[in-house]
Amino acid sequence: MRAHEFTVQEGADFYGYYKDEKKGVYTYPDGMDFKIGHVSNVTARSILSSIGLDADFENTSPYPIDEFLQATDKYLRMNVSDKDSMQYDNVEAVHQEASRFKKQHPEITHVGFN
Repeated sequence: MRAHEFTVQEGADFYGYYKDEKKGVYTYPDGMDFKIGHVSNVTARSILSSIGLDADFENTSPYPIDEFLQATDKYLRMNVSDKDSMQYDNVEAVHQEASRFKKQHPEITHVGFN
Protein backbone atom coordinates (compact mmCIF):
# COMPACT_ATOMS: atom_id res chain seq x y z
CA MET A 1 0.00 0.00 0.00
CA ARG A 2 1.31 3.45 -0.84
CA ALA A 3 1.04 6.44 1.46
CA HIS A 4 -1.46 8.22 -0.79
CA GLU A 5 -3.77 5.18 -0.72
CA PHE A 6 -4.91 5.56 2.87
CA THR A 7 -6.07 8.31 5.17
CA VAL A 8 -5.01 8.72 8.78
CA GLN A 9 -7.98 9.59 11.01
CA GLU A 10 -6.20 11.49 13.75
CA GLY A 11 -7.77 14.11 15.93
CA ALA A 12 -10.56 14.79 18.36
CA ASP A 13 -13.84 16.63 18.71
CA PHE A 14 -15.12 18.23 21.93
CA TYR A 15 -18.51 16.87 23.05
CA GLY A 16 -20.98 17.22 25.88
CA TYR A 17 -22.38 13.96 27.24
CA TYR A 18 -24.87 12.48 29.64
CA LYS A 19 -25.13 8.87 30.72
CA ASP A 20 -28.01 6.95 29.17
CA GLU A 21 -28.93 4.84 32.19
CA LYS A 22 -30.94 2.33 30.14
CA LYS A 23 -28.08 1.62 27.73
CA GLY A 24 -25.30 2.23 30.24
CA VAL A 25 -23.30 4.42 27.85
CA TYR A 26 -22.46 8.09 27.48
CA THR A 27 -24.27 9.88 24.68
CA TYR A 28 -25.02 13.42 23.62
CA PRO A 29 -28.41 15.08 23.10
CA ASP A 30 -30.14 14.68 19.73
CA GLY A 31 -29.65 17.67 17.49
CA MET A 32 -26.75 18.97 19.55
CA ASP A 33 -24.81 21.78 17.90
CA PHE A 34 -21.03 21.64 18.30
CA LYS A 35 -19.11 24.88 17.79
CA ILE A 36 -15.51 23.77 18.23
CA GLY A 37 -13.88 22.28 15.18
CA HIS A 38 -11.82 19.15 14.95
CA VAL A 39 -8.48 19.47 16.78
CA SER A 40 -5.37 17.32 16.73
CA ASN A 41 -4.81 14.73 19.44
CA VAL A 42 -1.78 16.77 20.52
CA THR A 43 -3.95 19.88 20.99
CA ALA A 44 -6.58 17.94 22.96
CA ARG A 45 -3.90 16.44 25.23
CA SER A 46 -2.25 19.84 25.66
CA ILE A 47 -5.53 21.45 26.73
CA LEU A 48 -6.31 18.67 29.21
CA SER A 49 -2.85 18.52 30.74
CA SER A 50 -2.64 22.32 31.09
CA ILE A 51 -5.86 22.33 33.14
CA GLY A 52 -4.73 19.41 35.29
CA LEU A 53 -6.94 16.65 33.88
CA ASP A 54 -5.86 13.26 32.53
CA ALA A 55 -4.67 13.90 28.98
CA ASP A 56 -5.19 10.27 27.90
CA PHE A 57 -8.67 11.07 26.58
CA GLU A 58 -8.79 7.99 24.36
CA ASN A 59 -8.71 5.71 27.41
CA THR A 60 -10.66 7.66 30.00
CA SER A 61 -14.31 8.43 30.55
CA PRO A 62 -15.64 11.92 29.90
CA TYR A 63 -14.90 14.47 32.63
CA PRO A 64 -17.66 15.79 34.93
CA ILE A 65 -18.71 19.14 33.45
CA ASP A 66 -18.50 21.06 36.74
CA GLU A 67 -14.98 19.74 37.40
CA PHE A 68 -14.00 20.66 33.84
CA LEU A 69 -15.40 24.18 34.16
CA GLN A 70 -13.62 24.71 37.47
CA ALA A 71 -10.33 23.53 35.95
CA THR A 72 -10.63 25.75 32.87
CA ASP A 73 -11.73 28.74 34.93
CA LYS A 74 -8.75 28.30 37.25
CA TYR A 75 -6.37 28.06 34.29
CA LEU A 76 -7.82 31.18 32.67
CA ARG A 77 -7.60 33.21 35.89
CA MET A 78 -4.05 32.07 36.67
CA ASN A 79 -2.76 32.63 33.11
CA VAL A 80 -4.44 35.91 32.18
CA SER A 81 -1.00 37.39 31.42
CA ASP A 82 -0.73 34.82 28.58
CA LYS A 83 -4.11 35.62 27.07
CA ASP A 84 -2.54 36.25 23.66
CA SER A 85 -1.19 32.68 23.46
CA MET A 86 -2.66 29.84 21.43
CA GLN A 87 -2.89 27.67 24.56
CA TYR A 88 -4.93 30.30 26.39
CA ASP A 89 -7.22 30.63 23.35
CA ASN A 90 -7.70 26.86 23.19
CA VAL A 91 -8.58 26.58 26.88
CA GLU A 92 -10.90 29.58 26.63
CA ALA A 93 -12.68 28.01 23.63
CA VAL A 94 -13.42 24.72 25.44
CA HIS A 95 -14.43 26.66 28.59
CA GLN A 96 -16.94 28.69 26.58
CA GLU A 97 -18.24 25.60 24.80
CA ALA A 98 -18.67 23.65 28.05
CA SER A 99 -20.45 26.66 29.57
CA ARG A 100 -22.76 26.78 26.55
CA PHE A 101 -23.44 23.04 26.84
CA LYS A 102 -24.40 23.42 30.50
CA LYS A 103 -26.71 26.36 29.80
CA GLN A 104 -28.42 25.03 26.66
CA HIS A 105 -28.51 21.34 27.60
CA PRO A 106 -28.87 20.92 31.37
CA GLU A 107 -28.99 17.14 30.94
CA ILE A 108 -25.28 17.18 30.03
CA THR A 109 -23.19 16.02 32.97
CA HIS A 110 -19.82 15.35 31.31
CA VAL A 111 -17.56 16.73 28.59
CA GLY A 112 -14.62 15.35 26.74
CA PHE A 113 -12.69 14.84 23.56
CA ASN A 114 -13.51 11.95 21.33
